[in-house]
Amino acid sequence: MPFVVTQGELAYEAGLVLTGAWKVFCATKGSLTLASTITAWEAAELATINGYAAVTGTVGAAVLNTATGRYEAPMLTGQFTATGAGYTFDARVVKLAGRTVPYAVDLYDVPITLSAGQARGFNITLGIKP
Repeated sequence: MPFVVTQGELAYEAGLVLTGAWKVFCATKGSLTLASTITAWEAAELATINGYAAVTGTVGAAVLNTATGRYEAPMLTGQFTATGAGYTFDARVVKLAGRTVPYAVDLYDVPITLSAGQARGFNITLGIKP
């Protein structure tokens, strides 16, 4: 029988990995890829105009989800809302504090345009599973 990672180890890892500040932001991907650094992605972040602003928060304590077998932090939620002339993006990026690469990147083949008064929300689950 193979070795199995214990729930105690998963809890320990979740406490190390799923902690600290988070930021979700919109970007123009250009030639960036999933392998690009967080510094490169932040350089491609939209300017803070026409209502655009990154959404930030602090990751809550992870707990075991017995249905999935994963340790999951409380969901990251938020939305981007346009004003004025609106804005266009083709990537959304999840940054966790202290990381050199994004936690996750949502890439769009067709750019998303938000006009004044339009919003686009997100619900992101952070998790660790053996």
